Amino acid sequence: MEKGLTTDQAKAAAEKFGRNEIIAKKIVSPLVIFFSQFPTVLNGIMAIAGVFSLIIRDFVDGIFIFAVLFLNAVVGFIQEYKAERSLEKLMNFIKPASRVMRDGKEVRLATAELVPGDIVILSEGDRIPADGTLAAHEDIEIDEAILTGESLPVAKKTHDEVYNGTLVIKGKAHLLVEKIGMQTKFGQIAETLADVQADKTPLRTRLDQLGKVLSAIAILTAFLLIPIGITQERALFPLVLLAISISVAAVPQSLPTVVTIALAIGTHRMAKKNAIVRKMPAVETLGSVQIILVDKTGTLTQNVMRVKKYWTRKKEDFPDLIRACILGNTASLIQKTNNKGYDVVGDRTDGALLLFAKNEMEKIKTEKGKIVDEFVFDPDTKTVTTVVKDGAHTNVFVRGAPEAILTQSKLPISEKEHITKLFEEHAKEGLRIIGFAKKTEEHKNISRSHLEQHLTFLGFVGIYDPPRNEATEAVHKAKTAGIRTIMVTGDNEFTALSIARDVGLIEKDEDVITGDELKKLSDDELESIIDHARIFARSKPEDKLRLVNILKKKGAIVGVTGDGVNDALALKRADVGIAMGKSGTDVAKEASDIVLTDDNFATLVHAVEEGRTIYNNILKATTYLVSGNLAELSLVFFATLFGLPSPLLPTQILWINLVTDGLPALALASDTKDPTLLSNLPRDPKQPILTGNRLLFIAVVGFGLATTLLIIFTLLLATHSETVSRTITFNLLVFLHLLLAFAVRGRTGVFTNRFLVYALLGTLALQLIISTVPFLQNVFHLGF
Repeated sequence: MEKGLTTDQAKAAAEKFGRNEIIAKKIVSPLVIFFSQFPTVLNGIMAIAGVFSLIIRDFVDGIFIFAVLFLNAVVGFIQEYKAERSLEKLMNFIKPASRVMRDGKEVRLATAELVPGDIVILSEGDRIPADGTLAAHEDIEIDEAILTGESLPVAKKTHDEVYNGTLVIKGKAHLLVEKIGMQTKFGQIAETLADVQADKTPLRTRLDQLGKVLSAIAILTAFLLIPIGITQERALFPLVLLAISISVAAVPQSLPTVVTIALAIGTHRMAKKNAIVRKMPAVETLGSVQIILVDKTGTLTQNVMRVKKYWTRKKEDFPDLIRACILGNTASLIQKTNNKGYDVVGDRTDGALLLFAKNEMEKIKTEKGKIVDEFVFDPDTKTVTTVVKDGAHTNVFVRGAPEAILTQSKLPISEKEHITKLFEEHAKEGLRIIGFAKKTEEHKNISRSHLEQHLTFLGFVGIYDPPRNEATEAVHKAKTAGIRTIMVTGDNEFTALSIARDVGLIEKDEDVITGDELKKLSDDELESIIDHARIFARSKPEDKLRLVNILKKKGAIVGVTGDGVNDALALKRADVGIAMGKSGTDVAKEASDIVLTDDNFATLVHAVEEGRTIYNNILKATTYLVSGNLAELSLVFFATLFGLPSPLLPTQILWINLVTDGLPALALASDTKDPTLLSNLPRDPKQPILTGNRLLFIAVVGFGLATTLLIIFTLLLATHSETVSRTITFNLLVFLHLLLAFAVRGRTGVFTNRFLVYALLGTLALQLIISTVPFLQNVFHLGF
C-alpha cells in the first residue's frame, strides 16, 4: 500500500470517481441577479410615479425617481453577487498540488487529480487535500477548527480519520485517500450551502407591506377624483393630471433613498467600531435580533492560552516546575512593538508555559544545565521528556497529562488519589491541566519508557483561554437589551461553563447541553427546551444550523457568529450572519452579513445598538414622509370633494415632494443615537413599520394639517384671488411640513441634529426664491 497506486489504477479510479473538485451548483448569471433587484412593490410604485412625472412633463422629478431605482438596484446587485461567491471560496481550501506516491515513487500532482486509494505525503503546514485515514504518522497534530470549532489542535493516531481543508500543525503523516470532491465533508457543505436560502430581512418585508398599502390608497384616491370631478362638470384632462399628481404625492418616493442612506450611514459608523457590513439591510436586522448564537474562543475569550493556577507538592519544588515548563518547549516569545507583553510563536500550550516561566523566573533562581536528550510529545503516553546534565547529575524532566505522570510516579496510592482529586477539581473549572515530574538518572543510553518510570511528582498548572476584559459588560448590555446570548462551542462543558460564569452568561449549571445530548434530541424535544438553554458544549458547527432552524421556526430573529467553513451554513441561514475577521475563513466571511475585524463580542453589541438606531431613524423618516404626504393628499382630495378649486397644482405638489421629502427626510435618517435604545426589548419581528400609535399620529397630523389649510384656503378665497390663496396655502404647507420634522423627533434637542437645521434653512431659502422670482412664479403659478 505504501507504494501507492499504479498509473493504470489511478486512471481507472479517476474514470469512476471523477476529479477532486468542489463544484458550485446553481450559479446565477450577473444579469439575472441585477434584474432581480427590480420586482418589488415599492419599486413598482416608484416606476409608475416616474412615468406619471414624465407624462406631466416634470422631467426633474421623473429622472430623479428612475435614478434612485437604478442606484438601489446597483447596490443590491453588488451585495448579492458577493454573497453568492461563498461556494467559489470553498475551492481556495483545496491545495493546488499534493505530494503523492504513484508507481512506488513520490510525485507532485495537481490536487484535482487525486483519487480514492492514493497515498498523500503530509508535513507540517500542509492543508489536507481529501478525506481519508492516516496510514502512518510521526507525532501529528491537526487543526480542525474550520470544521469542528475545536479551539485546540487534535493529536491523531494511525487509522484516525482526517478531513479535506484541515491543517497539519505539527508532525508528518501518510494519508490514505478515501473520499474526494463532492463526497468529502467540504463537498457536502458546498451542496448544502447551495440549497440554503436566506430569508428576507424584517425591514424589506415591512417595506413591501407598506408599499402595498400606499399603492392601494394612491390608486383608490386617483380613481375617485375623476368621477367626483366629472359630476361637478370639470374638464377631464386637468382631473387626470391632478389624480396623477396625487398618486405621486401619496407615494413617499424618497423612502427607498432614505432607507439606503440610513443604512449606509449605519454601515460607516459600524466600520469605525470594527464591524464591516457586507450587506446593508443586515444593519437594521441586527437591531431586531432577539437571540445570538456566539462562539466562545476568540469572541468571548482572548484566543490565547495563559496559566491561571498552579499547585506544587512542596514549596521547594517550584523552581524545578518552572524548569520543566521551559525544557522541551517548542514555542518562542517575541516582544510586542509597544513593549506591552509578548506574542507567542508556535504551540499555544507551550507558549503559555513559557510565558508563565518567564514571569516567574524573575522571582526565583533556576539551574542551567546541558540538554542531553529530548523526546517530543508522544500521543500514547501523552508526555514530553527532556534529559539534562546538571554537573555530576543527569536529571530527567517530564510533563504532560497529569494522570499519566502520576501513574509512573513513586508516590503512595493515597497521595496519588489526593492529587488526582485536586487536578480534577481544577479541570472542572475549565482548565487544561499539565502535570510535571522529575527524577535523577545516572545511567546513559536507556529507553524513554525507563526514563519515565519512578518519577517524583512536582505539581501541575492549569491553563485556559481567558475571557476578554470587555466581555462581561457586553453580555450584561445584551441582557439589558433583551437579547438572549447562547454559547455554542466545540470545547468541553467544563471549559464552557467556566467562561460562561466568568462573563455572566449563566447562573445555573443546568443550562449546559453537550453535542451528544443534542444529537439524541428530536426537533420537537429541542424546541421545547431551547428557551432555557444557554450553553451547547462539545458541539459541531452543523449543530449551529440545526439550532438556527429551530429558533427561526419559533419566530425568533437570530444572529450567529462563526469562523469555520462549516459555520457558513448557519451564517447564511441566520437572519444576521457575523463572521470573525481575524480567525475567520474566507468562506465564513463571504457567507456572512457582517464581519467583526477584532473578533469581539463587545463589538457585536455595539453593532446591535447601531442597528436599533438606524431602524429608529427609518421609523422617524417614514412617519414624517407619510404624515406630510397624507396632508397633501387629503387637502387636494377634500377640496375637490367639496367643489373648491384645487389648493395645489400638479407642479406645486411635485415641488413639495422634492424639497420636503428630500433633505429633511435624509436628516431624520441620519439622526443622533438615542442613549436609551439598549434599555428596550428587541421589537417584535411581526410588528409593522407603522404601529397603531404611529398610524394615529399620522392620521391626526395629516388630516389635521389638511383641515387647517383647507379652512385657511376657503377663507382666503373669500377675499383674494385663486392664485394668491393658492400661493399662501402652498407656502404654509411647506413651512408646516418642515416643522413636522422636528415634531417627529420628539423631545430631542432642536440643535442636536445640525443636518436637519441646515435642511430647514435651505428649504425655506428655496421656497422664498420660487415665491419671489418672477420667472419661477410663472413656472409654479404663484403670485401675491
